[in-house]
Amino acid sequence: MIPEEKINEIRDRSDIVDVIGSVLDLKKSGMNFKALCPFHDEKTPSFVVSPDKQIYHCFGCGKGGNVFSFLMDYEGVSFIEAVRKLAAKLGIDIDLYLNKGKSSKRLDPFYSALNYTGKYYKRILLKTESGKNAVEYLKRRGIDNSLMEDFNLGFAPPGWDNLYKRAAKDGLSKDILLKLKLVMRSKGGYRDYFRNRIIYPIYTLTNRTVGFAGRVLDKSEPKYLNTSESPVYSKGKILYGLNKSKKFIRKSKTALLVEGYMDLLMLWKAGFRNVCAVCGTSFTKEQARLLARYAKRVYIINDGDRAGMLAAVRSADQLLIEGLTIKIVVLPQGEDPDSYVNKNGAGAFRSLLNSADDYFVYLSKISRKGKEQRARKSRIIKHLIDTVSHVRDRVDRNLYLQEISDIFDIPIDDLRAGFKPGKRRKKKRETKDSFDDKVAQNQKLLFSIGSKRECFAKRILDNLLEDDLKREIFRKYYRCFQKAVKDGVELNSAEFFGKIKDPELSDLAAQIAFIQPPPGPAEKLLDDTLLWLKRRALRREMVMMKERLDELHSISGAGNSAEEIEIAEAYRKIARELGKLGLQGG
Repeated sequence: MIPEEKINEIRDRSDIVDVIGSVLDLKKSGMNFKALCPFHDEKTPSFVVSPDKQIYHCFGCGKGGNVFSFLMDYEGVSFIEAVRKLAAKLGIDIDLYLNKGKSSKRLDPFYSALNYTGKYYKRILLKTESGKNAVEYLKRRGIDNSLMEDFNLGFAPPGWDNLYKRAAKDGLSKDILLKLKLVMRSKGGYRDYFRNRIIYPIYTLTNRTVGFAGRVLDKSEPKYLNTSESPVYSKGKILYGLNKSKKFIRKSKTALLVEGYMDLLMLWKAGFRNVCAVCGTSFTKEQARLLARYAKRVYIINDGDRAGMLAAVRSADQLLIEGLTIKIVVLPQGEDPDSYVNKNGAGAFRSLLNSADDYFVYLSKISRKGKEQRARKSRIIKHLIDTVSHVRDRVDRNLYLQEISDIFDIPIDDLRAGFKPGKRRKKKRETKDSFDDKVAQNQKLLFSIGSKRECFAKRILDNLLEDDLKREIFRKYYRCFQKAVKDGVELNSAEFFGKIKDPELSDLAAQIAFIQPPPGPAEKLLDDTLLWLKRRALRREMVMMKERLDELHSISGAGNSAEEIEIAEAYRKIARELGKLGLQGG
């Protein structure tokens, strides 16, 4: 566990303007800075960064928080990884604290062994005689030394147990190497899993080595071997190259999705930096969600054979469910992105991208090819209806159905007749819209006024209970607000915002911080807002009591049970309280 004071130190030493300014074009605007929001499309900057408060907030989409939450949202990483990244820039080693935890201590040997192995294979490729043939092979394929270095390519030399012997000599655990499938048991000892293969290291978004793929130098089979899944690696949750391409994908809002490691490398060399690849598996819903953090549009570029196009359809389905726009790039039969770019160049490939069909249009063309067109069209439409049924947003589902209706010339009512909405997950976080009702707006306004002066904050705490607030997220904020007042922490300070770790709560805190109260005496506005909220809270309580009384009456008829008497008395008490406040009407 990282000590609170160490997290505070990292936050205080990491200026939010410098951190956000390193990835966004910030412009000075009064006391703050502005930029186009990286989290939604916009033409006029609504993303504001406050150097005084060390927070950011987008008035367009509602995103906000401190320096940690920005990295979590922008990089798509956990809180710990965000802290780790900022700490590394400051020369602070947080692993000293994390490794005291059982989980980190248990995983550390796996990361160490993978990091060691990656360096070993890279050294063999670039620094030894054993790697010369592999280097020549890669250069024939168009991979130069610069690309080998950038992607840390390696080579597993021929021989039975080169890695095992070297790793054992350097003190690596045999059991860890076995669990990672870098070493295999054999008669009389152990052997290396990868032998005489080009090695492609696989990384997390934060550049930690978690696995490898190995490719043969000739036409022998299997062409590729992949390390098995391990405590640190799940191939269905990682996209090859995304650690390097994510910033280009986020900037362009567009991703190129390919199947092979060589496909990615050749596209990267040709100048297409917004590219990522699946890792020897079918494209998964977890990978689709991962890509949706960075992209709005995805071009699926698979091999030009039937298997490649079937895989493209499966990938498109997963991406459609996540709300992404999908384009299908059709390569000539027998070509893959690697071979096509090598033969035709970057310009021809860009032309293919520009002429790519939307997913639905692509399928409509497929439905009109060959014999049995009616049956094929029926299968495709039913397939699309099933996929669309799993889209979580109701508006998006209806728009997709309308698009299918238009493209396939099928009445939308007929499509809806066969439509069964899939089981959708409950949203873990309340959307921006859920904060936009009048009660929520007044709650935010109240806390905004309260943060201006200590006496205002105390007046809120003296007159409003946590349970008077609507929605749990506001009750959480109340507790943070209350603790800050108790501890003497200034409510508009970077220290206050920095102590909020919950991303949702951080969003709300940023919204409150950037509210501009209407003109007029702040004290009167505070009192009016407090009374309005108190009235709403008391009336909500009266409604719940009335519902409970009606429920009791429906069960046992009108009576004088202890619970009924207690509720009735409480009801009258609240009514009197409303009367004293002069709030019975309105």
